[in-house]
Amino acid sequence: MGISKRTGISILLIIGSLLVIACQGEVDIEATPEIAYGEVICEQCGMIVSEEAQAAAYRLADGGLRIFDDLGDMVLYHRLNGEDVHIFWVHDFQTGEWMHAPDAFFVATDDLVTPMGHGIAAFTYKAGAEHLAQEHGAPIYRWNELLEDSLADLPRHID
Repeated sequence: MGISKRTGISILLIIGSLLVIACQGEVDIEATPEIAYGEVICEQCGMIVSEEAQAAAYRLADGGLRIFDDLGDMVLYHRLNGEDVHIFWVHDFQTGEWMHAPDAFFVATDDLVTPMGHGIAAFTYKAGAEHLAQEHGAPIYRWNELLEDSLADLPRHID
């Protein structure tokens, strides 16, 4: 008593589907975000994310990814939604490289042009932040300070 051809094909399709699912693996929540610039929409404002140097993102504890066209939009979105975030990513203002937001130094000034006008720049090194801060008479912040709802002296749109 053999298996019918139809049953055999069905079994192969099921096994193939299971193999494809198994090979996909889990999301690497430590990996830097991959953004399709010019295609992806900002979670906060709904605009297309097109300026790589200004884009920001965070990875949720469950592996989900939130992408933003402006660092300030990420701060605002997180303040409003308070999701369980595993890691925040920002671009260094000088090099354009991804970095962990909690490691960065931030300068916030209305003089800095960013996609949504938040005027926040991230720096890997404090010296870079100090230079921009002195140039614009602006303060330097750390990540936890940017996330505080009570911070009133950030550029427009954040408070």
